[in-house]
This record gives sequence, C-alpha cells and structure tokens, in this order.
Amino acid sequence: MFIHMVLFRIRPRHVRQYRIDCRMWGKEAARHRGFIGWHTLTRVDHKGQYASFYMWRRRADHARFMRRHHDRLVGLSKCPVEVLGYYNLRASA
Repeated sequence: MFIHMVLFRIRPRHVRQYRIDCRMWGKEAARHRGFIGWHTLTRVDHKGQYASFYMWRRRADHARFMRRHHDRLVGLSKCPVEVLGYYNLRASA
C-alpha cells in the first residue's frame, strides 16, 4: 500500500472549507483504479496544523491520478493553505 500525505497550516476560519476541499479530492480519487481511502487529521499539540492522507494500492496508481487530476483539483479547491510538507509512505510487510 502507498500513502501520500500532505501537512498543512490552516487558519481556524478556513477549517470548514479545508474539510470540504478534502472531501472533493477524496470523492474524485474514489473514482479511480487503485484508490483505497483517505483521512483528514488534526495534529495534536500543533495548533492550526492538519494532515490529509490518501491510500493507494500502488505508487503508480497515485502517480497516474496526480498527473491527470492534480492541477484541476487545486484550481477547484477554495481553502487557502500553507503546505508544510509532503510525505510518501509505504506500508511495511
């Protein structure tokens, strides 16, 4: 399993829109081969930090989705975010 996670800083007044945007990304990803699921997390002891992660069967499935849909979905997203980091993870056997 391949997991792509992004850590964001979000202002309190934008959290609702951030969750709406995450739902939009998750619904679009769910329509594509290899997608397993997604979650949005709040970072404990770090005010205003949120992480979204998307699980894929293979890294190639994620790469195909991002190549085809990333720029369009960024354009549709309405929440102003500050990206703190990108993380690519693999489940251990």
